[in-house]
Amino acid sequence: MIGYDGGAATHVGAIRDINQDRMLLTGTIAAVADGMGGHAGGEKAAALAIGELSGVRGTISPDRFHRVVASANRRIFETSADPNLRGMGTTIVAAVVDAEADQLNIVNVGDSRAYRLRDGQLEQLTIDHSLVEDLVREGRLSPEEALTHPQRNIVTRALGINPEIEIDMFVVDAQADDRFLLCSDGLFNEVDDAGIIEILQRVDSSEDAAAELVETAVQMGGRDNVTVVVIDIFDAEAEEAAARAQASFEVADDGVESLGPDTIVMKPVQLDAEASSAAPPPDVASSDSSLPPAPTAGDLVEPDEANPGGPNPDNADADDKKRRWLPFRTSILLMLSVIGVVGFGASGSAWYARSAYYADDVDGQVVIFRGRPGGVLWFEPVTVENTQIAVGSLDGASQELLGNRTQWRSLDDARTFVRNLDLAPSGGTANDGG
Repeated sequence: MIGYDGGAATHVGAIRDINQDRMLLTGTIAAVADGMGGHAGGEKAAALAIGELSGVRGTISPDRFHRVVASANRRIFETSADPNLRGMGTTIVAAVVDAEADQLNIVNVGDSRAYRLRDGQLEQLTIDHSLVEDLVREGRLSPEEALTHPQRNIVTRALGINPEIEIDMFVVDAQADDRFLLCSDGLFNEVDDAGIIEILQRVDSSEDAAAELVETAVQMGGRDNVTVVVIDIFDAEAEEAAARAQASFEVADDGVESLGPDTIVMKPVQLDAEASSAAPPPDVASSDSSLPPAPTAGDLVEPDEANPGGPNPDNADADDKKRRWLPFRTSILLMLSVIGVVGFGASGSAWYARSAYYADDVDGQVVIFRGRPGGVLWFEPVTVENTQIAVGSLDGASQELLGNRTQWRSLDDARTFVRNLDLAPSGGTANDGG
């Protein structure tokens, strides 16, 4: 079974004054949208598409994936009835990791692309819906000529242009060490395949790889907005086994066992011979006459091997000592069993409760927490970082993403998510290459 980590980055570019690209990276779905139709229209269309996809949770089948994108198309088309937004649209490329089937389900409309890097080979998985791509397929234009064609930015298909849209769906296999790339045309129009391969092979972190791809595109001209999502595939079962091994009990110097920094588990008491021969505490009688009488020592006598019917009258002292010790021993064993169950159960709960990070709105500020939203048992989330980002500065799609309280595997992943939230009112971007 596979899993994935991801990183994303976006930049307004060196020429444009506003970023109409939008991106999405959650535990369920990754996407890039490139808006068109004027400043307001393109930005709005891309945000609507990402907002529709951001609501997807849990397992998503190819059919459901298709329906979500079709719904985004209708929503954008209906919104374009506003005269100020007429003609707006957006490309979309999105991917869902199907962990059980070891594959990615990918949808595409327009000329934003999905690639897979495997064993040093970069493969374009999607087909551009663009004028120059049509000309290349017809043999009227060479791939080299398409790179510099003056009409290379004209798309033949986009979300929001018509009430119904043809959506391409691709199902591709995925295996550990594969690296997938989703991007707007601002990347591949500036950086060729060799440059993309070099960065993807050299930079280990998905977050750093996405940032360097974006920075390189800007340095190479940056004639358009550029947005990148990098998805790294790993063996989920191997990762889970490693995480469990790391969270195993470690015996501390003070005689207790600890599970991570937040949980202490009692170490079971070992009885020695001297303790086992000590006299038990006196019986305590119940003051509630409605309760049945406590069992007496005689009720708990173990049969003697030589006299299975009852106590041995020739060894009364031994039988009496055995009778007195049995309830004490039973209590000790019961206590140790409870300690073991509660201790190990609490340890597992603590590991689960502290093994994720998420961002949330706290008094109008974006705050990163360690833990699970709502807490687990008595383990409440703890504040890790106040990002000083005002929730009110985020656009609608970004606020919706924040409200989902998506859980991340590490603090770095949570920070990446926060950095990728779009600061729309100022025309800023989630990652300006800094």
